[in-house]
Amino acid sequence: MNEQSFDYVKNQLFYLGFGEEIAKPLRVKMEQNLAEFTLPHTRKFGQDETSSVLHFSKGDQKDKDMTFFNRADVTLKQPGKEDLTQTFFYGKEYNYTLQERYNMMDGRAAYREQPKVAPKEENGETRMKPTGETYFGWRALDFKNADKYGNFLPKTMFWNHQKEIGKYPIKGIEENYDKQRLLAKLERGNKVDVILVRDGHEMPAKMVANPKMARLDFYDTNGQILMVRKIEKQAVDQTQKTEMTPQEVQRAAIARAQEEKQGEGQNQVAKEGQEQKQEQRRRQGVRV
Repeated sequence: MNEQSFDYVKNQLFYLGFGEEIAKPLRVKMEQNLAEFTLPHTRKFGQDETSSVLHFSKGDQKDKDMTFFNRADVTLKQPGKEDLTQTFFYGKEYNYTLQERYNMMDGRAAYREQPKVAPKEENGETRMKPTGETYFGWRALDFKNADKYGNFLPKTMFWNHQKEIGKYPIKGIEENYDKQRLLAKLERGNKVDVILVRDGHEMPAKMVANPKMARLDFYDTNGQILMVRKIEKQAVDQTQKTEMTPQEVQRAAIARAQEEKQGEGQNQVAKEGQEQKQEQRRRQGVRV
């Protein structure tokens, strides 16, 4: 068995979200020197579960003894719903993780860098091939359209979610670290835990990206949708403003008093100047 090939596939499966335990049956299969083989895999997502069949095959170059992970037939099992199966193919790069695939099968979208493809003729057949360029976009499954194998077709959507997230009264969103942390979870298609600030009160909620409608959706702890209005930037700043320390309160009060005193002095000077002008006009016999 090619140990280098085993390590590569083992690490690939780990980073794609299939865990560490799958390395043991993977080694057993690869040691059997099979041209093709499959491995089962299950993973829990709360009350949901994915049951997958992973497909592997040997490369064309027999002398190199390389094994490749080609595709996964993923079945989503959810309480009270009929099972849903989708086949996902895997290449050398730009692959979605199992978490992201689960999110897509659950009706959400994931934001990723993807290769641009264009039609190209090979051996008399036209196939979609990478052009060498990439783009960022939201990828979801089109549950209204499937191919001849029963796989739902992918759909890509474009939406500036980085800008959109700042329009909602989310606690801590003005802190760059917290914002980037939330964006990273959101871009994987996850249901993100956030705290909404409404009328001075904090409310826990789940936030979900909805690129199709170019908005964010929010749900309460019972899974019921929340109507959350967008707010102006100034209102966001006021909502997210942290409580001042006693020292900051003192300095702010002193600064306000100085501004008020300065304003009163300017008003007094202006008033005295106006009175002098009026008196001068009276002396000159001008009607005021």
